[in-house]
Amino acid sequence: MRRLVMAVVAAMTLLATTQGLAWAAAYGNPQLLVDTQWLAAHLNDRDLRIIDMRNSPEEYAAGHIPGAIYLSVNQIRLALRESGFALPPDYEIEERLGLLGITRETMVVVYDDQGGLNASRLFFTLEYAGHKKVALLNGGLTKWMAEERLLSKAAPQVSKTVYQVHAETQRVAAAGWIVAHLRQSTLALVDARSPAEFRGEDLRAKQGGHIPGAVNIEWTRNLTGDKTFKPADELLALYEGAGVTKDKMIVTYCQTMHRGAVAYFTLRLLGYPDVRGYDRSWSEWGNDTALPAKW
Repeated sequence: MRRLVMAVVAAMTLLATTQGLAWAAAYGNPQLLVDTQWLAAHLNDRDLRIIDMRNSPEEYAAGHIPGAIYLSVNQIRLALRESGFALPPDYEIEERLGLLGITRETMVVVYDDQGGLNASRLFFTLEYAGHKKVALLNGGLTKWMAEERLLSKAAPQVSKTVYQVHAETQRVAAAGWIVAHLRQSTLALVDARSPAEFRGEDLRAKQGGHIPGAVNIEWTRNLTGDKTFKPADELLALYEGAGVTKDKMIVTYCQTMHRGAVAYFTLRLLGYPDVRGYDRSWSEWGNDTALPAKW
């Protein structure tokens, strides 16, 4: 009888694991998203670097995932005097990643407590840098804590490394590139801001509205109520229903390529091959009256 019970339990465990893998595999690039169970099982991996990207170092000091180191979102974007942010120059990215103890062979897992808002910005930067081993923690620290998993207050000692950027410039779209492709049917623009910003009612630049031809898919629509990413079929239906299909060149943006980075990550997770982030976003476009805008 005991053997039968153990066999049933083992079969149920295998079924649950298989179902979980099948659900993850539905994403085109499932390796870009790890769950809390996976991370808990790999905390002691030698080549793992966990990055905590919550909004303040005080939150990190109060408790974080064991082994995680803190990184502010402002440390991976360049504040511009005129307005907004841009990707830092390659040498600054190399310096920052080196200080984090990352090599090109390091598996980087990033989390925050905002549904990937800050973590996605680092993902965008790492993709530009040509880093292949990177994933977001699905549900972030919110899910980790809801499951009452272990927290630590110890900041790990990190040895500086030498990192070399292999720039994938096709991951970034500049205003001039967008203008040159604006009338092409192969271009799809995803505006991740709020509907009010998209319509020009919430004005955060000299001019309101959106880039002509853009579709508005607010960044929160990628997430469920518990801040995990929606299943692949729901996300594909959302984007394909808006005309954002895998055969097109996709550009995501918002006000500062913060919310736009979540859209960028989601599309890469789904397996979209040609996704670019407009890192200057509406902070540039909306303040340059020479660029076309639509309400």
